[in-house]
Amino acid sequence: MDAWVTLIAAVSGAGIAILGQHVIRRGESNARLAELMLEQCARLVSMSEDFRNRVWEERELGLPGRVDGWGLGEFRLAAARLRILCRDQHVLRALDELNSSSKALGAYWRRGNVDAGEFADRYEQAKLATEAFSTASEKLFR
Repeated sequence: MDAWVTLIAAVSGAGIAILGQHVIRRGESNARLAELMLEQCARLVSMSEDFRNRVWEERELGLPGRVDGWGLGEFRLAAARLRILCRDQHVLRALDELNSSSKALGAYWRRGNVDAGEFADRYEQAKLATEAFSTASEKLFR
């Protein structure tokens, strides 16, 4: 009888240890995923603000080539990573809006001969989209 009790205790202990390792690994994996998503969100907000600042520098300060030096490839990579990692629909919708408003601003600016009112509207839309994306991202991590 003592042998059975010992055997059951050993098997139970091993099962608890295996289950504990599984829970810890899963928690570490979730923490790493959240860390990667947070990094991409922060990168996208930062790059969006940088893009708007570059447009402003070209327009207001007359510094040519500022927009051309912006890292479109980096922005697309961060957006692609976030789309792959994130399942939150609010964040993904905000990302789509951020992307489309930035494209609209960039395309309009590069055309030249911009109307001040139209430019201001597109600039403001890009700013609001950045703020909405930032807010959606914050909610994801709080």
